[in-house]
Amino acid sequence: MEVVARIFFLFGILYIGSLALNAQNKAQLTTYELKPATDPIILDGELNEDSWKNAELATGFYMNIPTDDRPAEMETEVKMTYDNENFYFGIICYDGDEGYVVQSLRRDFEWALNENFSIYLDPYNDFTNGFTFGISPYGVQSEGTIDEGVNVNADWDNKWYSKVKIHEGKWVAEIAIPFKSIRYTDKNKSWNIQFFRNHLKRNERSSWIAVEQQYTASALAFSGKVIWPEPPPPAGTNISVIPYVLGDLNRNYENPELDKGLGANAGFDAKIGITPALNLDLTVNPDFSQVEVDRQVINLSRFEVRFPERRQFFLENADLFSKFGFPQSRAFFSRRIGITTDTLGRTEQVPILGGARLSGKVNDKLRVGLLNMLTDKREDLNLPYQNYSVLALQQNVLKRSNVAFVFANKDNLGVDQSKELSAYNPQIARREIHGNDTITSFKLYNRVIGAEFNLFTEDTRWIGDFYYQHSFDAWNKKSAYNHGAFLRYQQRNFAIMWSHTAIGDGFNAEMGFVPRVGYNQGSFSPTYIMYPENKAIINTQVSFDIGYTTDANFQRVTDRSLGLQYQMNFTNTSYASFEVARKYEYMFFDFNPITPKGDSLMLQGTDYTWSNMTAYYASDRKNTFTYEVGTTYGGFYNGNRLNTFSNLSYRFQPYGSFSVDFDYNDIRLPEGFGSAKFYLIGPRLDLTLTDAVFFTGFAQYNNRFDNVNYNLRFQWRFAPASDLFLVYTENFAPNGPIDFMPGENTKNRALVLKINYWLNL
Repeated sequence: MEVVARIFFLFGILYIGSLALNAQNKAQLTTYELKPATDPIILDGELNEDSWKNAELATGFYMNIPTDDRPAEMETEVKMTYDNENFYFGIICYDGDEGYVVQSLRRDFEWALNENFSIYLDPYNDFTNGFTFGISPYGVQSEGTIDEGVNVNADWDNKWYSKVKIHEGKWVAEIAIPFKSIRYTDKNKSWNIQFFRNHLKRNERSSWIAVEQQYTASALAFSGKVIWPEPPPPAGTNISVIPYVLGDLNRNYENPELDKGLGANAGFDAKIGITPALNLDLTVNPDFSQVEVDRQVINLSRFEVRFPERRQFFLENADLFSKFGFPQSRAFFSRRIGITTDTLGRTEQVPILGGARLSGKVNDKLRVGLLNMLTDKREDLNLPYQNYSVLALQQNVLKRSNVAFVFANKDNLGVDQSKELSAYNPQIARREIHGNDTITSFKLYNRVIGAEFNLFTEDTRWIGDFYYQHSFDAWNKKSAYNHGAFLRYQQRNFAIMWSHTAIGDGFNAEMGFVPRVGYNQGSFSPTYIMYPENKAIINTQVSFDIGYTTDANFQRVTDRSLGLQYQMNFTNTSYASFEVARKYEYMFFDFNPITPKGDSLMLQGTDYTWSNMTAYYASDRKNTFTYEVGTTYGGFYNGNRLNTFSNLSYRFQPYGSFSVDFDYNDIRLPEGFGSAKFYLIGPRLDLTLTDAVFFTGFAQYNNRFDNVNYNLRFQWRFAPASDLFLVYTENFAPNGPIDFMPGENTKNRALVLKINYWLNL
């Protein structure tokens, strides 16, 4: 407790100092006086309308990379105007050299790997939530939502329009963002806004409002003000219907009784703007077959790996539902809805019959989220109908902070408590011994309630998160708590992070992501950042991390780690790091790191200590051929492990790229424990014939499960936010270690043709 008190005292001194030194966010002194359009804006990349000639000019961008103490070498100019339907941007990016560095013409490009201009927009004026829109010199679009004032979710999709034209010594973009495509309050006459340009060819990043290197470019705290002469135009009737139809062929060669053969399906999503800042999403029989499959990983840990949510229905205002708790202790995780795991560890879809999702701003301070969804039963997986409900509230306090509340409820419907199951699903049933009788008891519900305080200071130096959650069900009534605390303080040359988590043995969040319960965990990590006067180096960082885990009663240390890392970021966009670590683990359950379904090797009650070191290097991203390579070598429980991982990529810009991911593990344990060599290889081909026609094909071979997975996806965006997909997937057992040709060992395959159309009413 004395150590904890000292840590809080240190943070308190730093906090008081930051308040004294940063009483005002100077960025907010920069404003842009918006004027309405006087003539129709035609998106042609010319900026020759009278509205552009009369518009104010935003210029004088500041450099962020490779150094942040001077104006940008290549200037950028922005103009803005509006009419009753759209918010317009006219952008001029000056460029002294020919050619541009981009990965492809694929929509939703990766920001750091493509030359682009991005808009960060906060219509709520709360420095917390907003939208981002990006455009490349080839006219490729990217959009996303912003949460917690800095995080960008690039999976969000919506309608907006743009045109880019390349001129001598510059490229010019015109953008029209419909008011129906964003959420805002029409009573707010000032919006926060920031512009950021990634001039990758020169490795120069610049922004309208200066951002020091230690802070993230998308941080809304570093934004100016766009001032409306009158309240923004109302979005008007804002109803969109997105129906889909599909035909598919599904063959299951492992279990012919589950073979679905030819099929057809239809459903729709709807988006209804209740107010300009509050949206209702509806879905009936949704289908997510076009979503790219998860990238496989070789998981040698004792716990579940978290995969990201990519399904469009769950993405808008996703942070409102999904950020309760820490990454390893979430009260709600949307992938629990409509996705489950079978007895072999394979991902299985559970049909969603329908659902509704209300999310957005009720007023300037209060956000609300309400979700209810019903999934179909899967008799082959012994899953009944299940209903999922979530209520989330978030109230802004202070300048950028908030307090939040969550209630998550899962009900198993139609469960007969008197019926014995021969092959029961442990999610809903368990067998108990009562005297001489063995009976099956069924879980009817699981609930989690939680409260949270999120601290974000105006100068972005302080970030904190403090939460408490409690679960309720008929099986876990004792020690059903989950609470945690996190603090980070950051200045130009150093950062300090501290966190603590405590989860009781009885905590059970079936709608969340909590791979481990019954522990106390803490970490402390200082980082020192240096900016050497060296033209080849942007900055270097030294970090030290101390972590520990005990059981729930603090009676035994179960995990301990010490780590020292050194990282260098170079002006040519490459970077390198080196780390040494010391680890300790106590087995509180039997574990087999080589064969998860096999006999246990590391028995409960044993413990292990080992050390390892990791080296990593990523090459210059401006080159057409790029690579990342890393290796870890050292101990592994009571043996040794060599891990090598790499990514090789060649791009034939702007039409696509070919890449290969490789992950190799050589594990050597003492006699009697076994040894293994695991490798995962994943070649991938990306083709973008135009900015509306895309093809992605990739394979994954994981010798740990002796499986090759193919995923081939063709996409034609024939209208804004409207697509035709042709998707082929197959899983088969290879005949050899480098066999990527399907044959007689095919396990299953599927072919799907899907069309969806975004219709505004």
